[in-house]
Amino acid sequence: MMSTELTAKKRAALNRLKTVRGHLDGIIRMVESDAYCVEVMKQISAVQSSLERANRVMLHNHLETCFSSAVLNGDGQAAIEELIDAVKFTPALTGPQAQLNGTAVGESH
Repeated sequence: MMSTELTAKKRAALNRLKTVRGHLDGIIRMVESDAYCVEVMKQISAVQSSLERANRVMLHNHLETCFSSAVLNGDGQAAIEELIDAVKFTPALTGPQAQLNGTAVGESH
């Protein structure tokens, strides 16, 4: 999608990423001030979880916009290959616990 206007999903992902940026700054301050390692690890896990959610939102946006347009324009196979390449190293999207809309990938609704 080449529009200059962000979709609602992209805005949601952007807001989440900005929150993550602030959270990361806080974690950096924790490490610099020699905070307890376990507390730092908990905060890092929280950031990872938030990034995974942002990635799922971006996936949904891509499927609803760019991917569906490619399929409608006859470029579905290329879009599928591109998407598979993009998510193959993303366990949050492809692993056994991957969830889209609360249902694990591969499970029936």
